[in-house]
Amino acid sequence: MLHSLTTPAMVAIGLVLFLFGMRQLESGVRSFGYNTFKRWLTSSTASPAGSAFMGVTVTAILQSSSMVSLLVLAFASAGALPLYNAIGVLFGANLGTTVTGWMVATIGFKLSLNFFALPMMATGALMQLLSSRLKGLLGLGMLLFGLGLIIFGLNIMKEAVADLPGLVNLEALQGYGPGLYFLVGAGLAALIQSSSATMMITLAALHAGVLDLSAAAALVIGADLGTTSTTVLGSIGGHCVKRQLALAHFLFNALVDLAAFFLLLPLLPQVMNFFALQDPLYSLVAFHSLFNLLGLLLFLPFLKPFSRWIGRRFLSGADLERPLVGQPITVPDAALVAIDRVLVEMRLSAVVLGMHGFHLQPEQLQLSGALQSELDESFERRINAEQRYLRIKQQESDLLAFSFDLQAQALTTEQVTRLERQTRESRALVYSSKTLKDIREDLVYMRHSPQPEVLALYKEHRNFIKTFYRHYLQLSGAAAASAAKRDANEQLLRDIENHYTNANRAVHAMASGDVVGGAELSTMLNVNREIHHSCKSLLLQ
Repeated sequence: MLHSLTTPAMVAIGLVLFLFGMRQLESGVRSFGYNTFKRWLTSSTASPAGSAFMGVTVTAILQSSSMVSLLVLAFASAGALPLYNAIGVLFGANLGTTVTGWMVATIGFKLSLNFFALPMMATGALMQLLSSRLKGLLGLGMLLFGLGLIIFGLNIMKEAVADLPGLVNLEALQGYGPGLYFLVGAGLAALIQSSSATMMITLAALHAGVLDLSAAAALVIGADLGTTSTTVLGSIGGHCVKRQLALAHFLFNALVDLAAFFLLLPLLPQVMNFFALQDPLYSLVAFHSLFNLLGLLLFLPFLKPFSRWIGRRFLSGADLERPLVGQPITVPDAALVAIDRVLVEMRLSAVVLGMHGFHLQPEQLQLSGALQSELDESFERRINAEQRYLRIKQQESDLLAFSFDLQAQALTTEQVTRLERQTRESRALVYSSKTLKDIREDLVYMRHSPQPEVLALYKEHRNFIKTFYRHYLQLSGAAAASAAKRDANEQLLRDIENHYTNANRAVHAMASGDVVGGAELSTMLNVNREIHHSCKSLLLQ
């Protein structure tokens, strides 16, 4: 039945099977290596060279530059990866994905594995059917099924393309030179959104004699550029980091591919002779790897200044003020990191709001290092108390909307617990900020009171707030479940209760001595209560 179909139909069928096989293979590898990759990503990208090597290695292992790009984009948007490290991983993934060409050239054309394709697919399908009873089979089943489908689809295309020389007048294309093949490669990769599939089509055409080596190389160079369309399209309307990474990816590929087209392509025969490569299939995949490797090596020394330049593009007030808007939720761990970073800013804003109420300066909290710098930066934002409070409320609103969307993802129990803690903290921060904002006028009254006892109570509040905020910020970065943090929180709760008790005693003493009464008494008791609630809510999350 298949033989009765036309050659274009056979090519289309083989391509669809190949693409679906790649997706199944990616899903299987994701099941096996996803968590491992996340750990590598956050621990092995401390330098540009390390991040590039990471991109090469992991993409070569996982055989999915799209998976790598997705995770890099998510963690970079969340702030877990510096921009230049994220760019380094993307550049490395660009080279790592060329391994697919070697696999296709060897498995698809050098080894006769089509006999094993159907049994492999059947075994993979059976494993998936049994996965509900035997844990661990699902990922392996998808991997085997995808690999078998890739081989099967590749064989269909290989046989279909073999008939093209008698059906297509190739002489009509010869006068246009390699530029036409470059444009065709770019357009094809952009259309089917897969550089691996484009490489497979090119290898099949080269194997069948439809293309010569020079034309195939020009087509592959174009495909290398066309594949950036996936990143560019995915960045439209997203967070500024997404657009920055898309621009970096496009510029890198454009420079490398144009250099390969104008400088290396004319020297292709000499280059292949130098490496003693006679087989056209291996020559093509070697050329593909070579120009990507040279591009990476030449670009790597300039990665940091290039990243700094990229980091100044596409910045807007909306991206800076509302970082969760447009943040991807497809990688839950990265999304949770993004929420944590917003909570850091909310904590600082809540503390600064209280500091303004008590006329405290950042240096009076006696912090150190990055924490002091972050507090200074938040304090220096020239906005009044009402604006700062409204900003905290907006951040809570964005966080709750983002967490609601995130709950639609398949979250682990640990992730659900973390998300619940984050949403509770955001509400606590808003409540804490509101209570202090509501007593600002009362604090002004106490600060300017002619009564020494009232002024002394205000100073007690001020000293307590200063000490409490210092310990609170120092503890906020500690692991939520650590024993040391639990002990420190319990001590702070005891300090809050002791301060509240002593403050009420001071007010009652003033009332007994007829120092204050009536409205003044009510005001100071209300101040005591609101300070107590504000501090306590920050710790009971």
